[in-house]
Amino acid sequence: MKKVLLVYESLETPSTTVRALQFRECFQRDTELEATFIGRTSEPMNAVMKRWPWRPSLRRPAIAAESAIIRRRESQIVDIARQCDVVMMMTVPSWSLHQRLADLPRTRLITDLIDALWLPCFQAQGWQHIHEMLATSDAVICENEYTAQYTRKHCPNVVVVPDGPQLDVFDPLRASIQRDQRQCRIGWIGGKYTADALYRIFEPLEECFSRHPDVHLRLVGADPDRIPRFENVRYSVLPSYDQQTMVKEVLAMDIGIFPMFNVAESLYRGTLKTKVYMSGEAAVIGQRLGENETLIRDGDNGVLAGNDQQWSDALSRLIQDVPFRRRIARAGLETMEREFTRDHCYRRLRDVILKVESMSGPGSES
Repeated sequence: MKKVLLVYESLETPSTTVRALQFRECFQRDTELEATFIGRTSEPMNAVMKRWPWRPSLRRPAIAAESAIIRRRESQIVDIARQCDVVMMMTVPSWSLHQRLADLPRTRLITDLIDALWLPCFQAQGWQHIHEMLATSDAVICENEYTAQYTRKHCPNVVVVPDGPQLDVFDPLRASIQRDQRQCRIGWIGGKYTADALYRIFEPLEECFSRHPDVHLRLVGADPDRIPRFENVRYSVLPSYDQQTMVKEVLAMDIGIFPMFNVAESLYRGTLKTKVYMSGEAAVIGQRLGENETLIRDGDNGVLAGNDQQWSDALSRLIQDVPFRRRIARAGLETMEREFTRDHCYRRLRDVILKVESMSGPGSES
């Protein structure tokens, strides 16, 4: 069997589950691949750092301890990798570890690239050497073709492995969540650093809520200090969530919104948010941009909106036309069941692992 080591940053990093841990059972059933999962950081230490005071003079000892632990774990990862055929770095921002793994003579290195990590906003998060990481990888997997096109400038072996929305987590809870029939719930799910995208549809939301009294906006994962100063919009915020909470929240949504600004970061962003809404059978309104235009068939399994008027029209129609909304939502779920199950995404990942030894790259003898 081919031995595979999957290295992730921490359990709290969303991509850890979406791009790696959700495939554990698939690897266990695989007769050709034997997988080991390991985190670069220590989860107990991560918990300590979250509770530790942020005052610099008090934080220095904790930072020193954390750095020592990470160095030991990186050495442990390299030792394990020597016995493996393939190592996959699942969004791990460590150039030093990457270099050590790339230098192993008999181990192939695959890098998982999500988001536009070469942009300035990511540089302070440890991605200063992302181009070097790509150039010294035997293969790179990306979540969408836009990112893959950029990556091919730095690595010849790039394969799109789409995000899987984890339908197997939605299905057991689907029948237990009842939507509120007294109102239409519009939902947004993301993180505190992506909630700024709501400013893209600030005015359409204000107009929509002024005309429709039985509508509520649910913001899951948003930082309350980063959302627009709404006047007419009736909303509630859940600042943090785990996977089970996320699934329950999405299942309670009638409409899921995915606004984006027309900038490079949006173009390279994947469609996981759209897929999550579809998996929860919420009717999706997505920005007419990037991968959304590939995944969403406008008026069939979702609605695309490119400007304020289109956003206003889409919101109003989905709020008022309940049969249309339900048909859109059902078609979105069927798209996920047909094309983005866990097994479907795993097959794409598996193909890369099995073929990497035949690829010409930094680790090849040619």
